[in-house]
Amino acid sequence: MTPVAIAATGIACGLGVGSASVTAALRAHRSGVRPASAWPAGALPTDVAVEVSEPVGELDGFPDDRKAALLARALLDLGRGGPDVPAERRAVFLGTGLSSVTPRELAEDVYPHVRDGEVDSLAATLDLGRDKVAPRRHEPARVTAWLARQVGATGPGGTSFSACAAAAEAIAEGARAIARGEADVAWVGGHDSMIHPLGMLSFQALGALSPAGGRPFDADRDGFVLGEGAALIRLERLDLCDRPLGVILGAGSSLDAYGVTAPHPDGAGAEAAMRRALVDAGLGGGVVDWVNAHATGTPVGDRAEARAIARLLGDRVAVSSLKGALGHGLAAAGALELVATVLAWAGGFTPGTVGCERIDPELDVAVLTTPRDRPPGVVLSNSFGFGGQNVCLALAPEVP
Repeated sequence: MTPVAIAATGIACGLGVGSASVTAALRAHRSGVRPASAWPAGALPTDVAVEVSEPVGELDGFPDDRKAALLARALLDLGRGGPDVPAERRAVFLGTGLSSVTPRELAEDVYPHVRDGEVDSLAATLDLGRDKVAPRRHEPARVTAWLARQVGATGPGGTSFSACAAAAEAIAEGARAIARGEADVAWVGGHDSMIHPLGMLSFQALGALSPAGGRPFDADRDGFVLGEGAALIRLERLDLCDRPLGVILGAGSSLDAYGVTAPHPDGAGAEAAMRRALVDAGLGGGVVDWVNAHATGTPVGDRAEARAIARLLGDRVAVSSLKGALGHGLAAAGALELVATVLAWAGGFTPGTVGCERIDPELDVAVLTTPRDRPPGVVLSNSFGFGGQNVCLALAPEVP
C-alpha cells in the first residue's frame, strides 16, 4: 500500500473525552474500570465497566442511540476541517456494532403491544413510525451517512459490522481508497456502546466478562470488561498533509473459519492477518517495534494471539494490550486503539498493559506491564472479532 497520512484524530472513551485527557490517562497507566452507572449496584453479576463519564446527550434524529452520540462527540474533538478537495474525493468509512435491544426500546416499542403475556407482533410492526426508537437504532449505516453530510463527502464509503474488527476494517478501507487514488481524504473510525443491562447480560451469558477488571496476558485473567466509545481519524494523501501525526503503511485481514466465538487456538488467523499487513507495507517482521495487541483478557484469546506473535515476530518485540485501561470497545476497539497509538507517539511513550501484574509464563511474548519512556516505532495494531474476523494495521510515526 502507498503510505497514507494520519492528519487528525478525535476520541471519546472511558479514559476521557478528548486527546489531552486520554493521553494523560495512558501515560499515567490509569484504568477506566469503575462501578457501572447504567443499572443499580448488585442487579447484574458484573457491576463494572469503562463508561464515558461526561454527558454526551442524544444526537438529533437518533433516539436512544448512544453510539451515534459518542461519534458526534469524537467529531467535535476531531473538528470538521480538512484539505479543500471536491466532495466526490472525500470518503467516509465507519465500523459499528449491530444494536442490541435496550430497556427504553422495550418500554416504548414492545411492552405497549403485549397482550396476555405475548407480543402482538403485527401491532408492534404497524406502530414503528419514523419517530420510534427501534427503526432509528437498528439502521447503523444512517450514522455513516450523517457523518458524510457533516464533512461534505460524497465519495467512497461504507459501514463495517465485522464484530470487534469493524473499526480496523473501516480504517483499512479508507486508507486503501486513498492509496488506490479513489479519494484524497477519508474520515474513518468506529463507534459502539453496549453498556446497558441487556447488552451486559449477553456477554455474561457467554462467560466472557471479568467480575472485577480486565487483566490481559495476566496469569489470572478471567475475561474482559466492557467499554464504550468512538474514535475518528482523518486520513489524507501524503502529499496533501503538512504535518502528519503518523502514517498507515499497510493492512491485512483473514478469517479463522474455526468457531463462532473462539479463535483458532494456535492463532493461525491472527498470524495470517499480521503477515499480510507486513507484506502490504513492504516490511519485514524485524522492523516491528511494538504490537498493540487485541488481547481482551480471556484465557483462550490471549493465548492464541501470543502464539501468533511469537511465531511471526519472536519473543523480543514489545507487546501491550490497552483493554485493561479502555475496556473492550467492541466494534470501536480498533479505532480507539489506533488513536491511542497516535497519542503515544505525540506523548513520547509506549503504553503498558493495565491489569497485567504477573505475566502468564506460558505466553512467550515480551509484555509491557508498565509504560515505556519512549514512543514506539513501527507498530502492528490488531483487532480480532467473533467469527474469526481478523484485521491488522501496520503503522509508523513517519514513512520508514
